[in-house]
Amino acid sequence: MDIEQLLYCFILLIADFHRISCLFVTDINVPEIVDFRDNVTLSCSYDMSGHTLNSVKWYKDKQEFFRYSPMMHPVYMKFPVAGVQVQDGKYFCNESTCRVDLSLVGAKSTGTYECEVSGDAPHFKLAAKGDNMTVAALPQSDPLIDSFNSMYRMEELLSATCTSDYSSLPTRLTWFINAEQASLGELQPSIDTSIPAHDYVLRRQKLQVRFYLSGPRFYHAGKNLELKCVAEIENFPELKRETSLTAAITHYDNLNNQMLIHAGSGASGAAPGIHQHIPASKVIPILFVICLMFSSMLLSL
Repeated sequence: MDIEQLLYCFILLIADFHRISCLFVTDINVPEIVDFRDNVTLSCSYDMSGHTLNSVKWYKDKQEFFRYSPMMHPVYMKFPVAGVQVQDGKYFCNESTCRVDLSLVGAKSTGTYECEVSGDAPHFKLAAKGDNMTVAALPQSDPLIDSFNSMYRMEELLSATCTSDYSSLPTRLTWFINAEQASLGELQPSIDTSIPAHDYVLRRQKLQVRFYLSGPRFYHAGKNLELKCVAEIENFPELKRETSLTAAITHYDNLNNQMLIHAGSGASGAAPGIHQHIPASKVIPILFVICLMFSSMLLSL
């Protein structure tokens, strides 16, 4: 056998060895952060590349809680692990994917979840991939804005309070006035409250904004004011919540004119005793009669 044949055989051997050894997990789906009141689905996909599937195992913090063994009986097995509850009948695995539905039990469910795939004889290859999941008490509603009216006039002092929903993770509140972030001088010190619940310490934040409706950003009669409060949790932008409210802004003179117009529109139904305009066509005959009466009195004297 010459050198070229030896080289060709060596290449085939390396290619065959690579084909056999390339069992691997192609994808894993573990939610990064979830609310403790939710259920979650864990899944992983794998490429057997000619191997026979022996088993798929799920671990939490290196402790096995679920196993799929297609060549064994029973095919599915569950193992007790703190913080993990596999839902009855809520799992499905085959030669390329494995899915498991979990019920969460609070902070104890936080951890590293790993999917491990093993091939059968004669190679018994292993492949694994894992990811972290944080289980927290997350906000369930948008922030609440209090003490905000539907109409304001120029130069008026506006004061409003934003309150976040309870969360086990720190929440940051931010005010925006007509799409511009409120300055530090327009904010009052934030107020934080906390309560113990569901094995968590739940926190709520209040932030008040105070400013006068003056300056270029407000000096337009009839311009709308938009006030927005944004609640964010650091490192988790998908959890951002916000609330926006709008109000009409008017000059002081325009506001008085509107009040007069509204008052005048109800004059037709004025109560007795309220002064009403008397037309000139009626005033002149009345004055003539008064003059005749006064002249008759003078002549009698």
